[in-house]
Amino acid sequence: MKITKPEPDIGALKLMHIGMRLLIEVILPNGIKSQATSRLIGYKKDDFILLEYPMGRDSGFDQVFLENASIIVRAITDTSFRDIVAFKTKINTIIYRPVKMLSLDMPINIATHKIREEPRVDAVYTVDIKCNGKKCLAKMINFSISGCGLVLENKDIYILKGNSITINLSISSDIKAELEGDVTSVLADSGQFKVGIKFNQNQLELKKEILHNIIIEMSNSGKFSLGGIF
Repeated sequence: MKITKPEPDIGALKLMHIGMRLLIEVILPNGIKSQATSRLIGYKKDDFILLEYPMGRDSGFDQVFLENASIIVRAITDTSFRDIVAFKTKINTIIYRPVKMLSLDMPINIATHKIREEPRVDAVYTVDIKCNGKKCLAKMINFSISGCGLVLENKDIYILKGNSITINLSISSDIKAELEGDVTSVLADSGQFKVGIKFNQNQLELKKEILHNIIIEMSNSGKFSLGGIF
């Protein structure tokens, strides 16, 4: 009897572009899970997916034996606003030339989860801002590709709607940014000022990296669920 092999969901895989950042979770036979970040190198339909050899987010990741381990891959796409794509498969081999990479079995099912209904995600970071020639500290309370929200208590800095503003943000050792934009709103509330910012239309890739990192941090802290899609 001829067995028909299910077709992989290539349409969903095409939402992922070459070089995009990925979060991977390796599941070992003893049930231990280990997280790392990687990037998509490419894929061959019906055959395999190639990823850069991952950088461990967890200590001891380099000691994990990866071949034949189960792996969950998640990514934030460029579609419309943001979608999360996720799939579960197995690592079939480690490739060492021309660069070190992982070869994955092609998954049959690829799940997608739309987050465009929540284009601005919560974020709590201390940032340096500069406006009208003065500098001060502020708290970033949300972030999106197009803008962010700030809270500040410094009464010596005057911020008005329409002002240009520069925000220096550091959220990890490898993601630091100087973002520029315009003030779209200023609201005084209980001795604080809540300021809405619209970013300039540059540094798009950097802002994608920042959004990706924030969502992953929220997932790890339980504030945003990625587990519902694998």
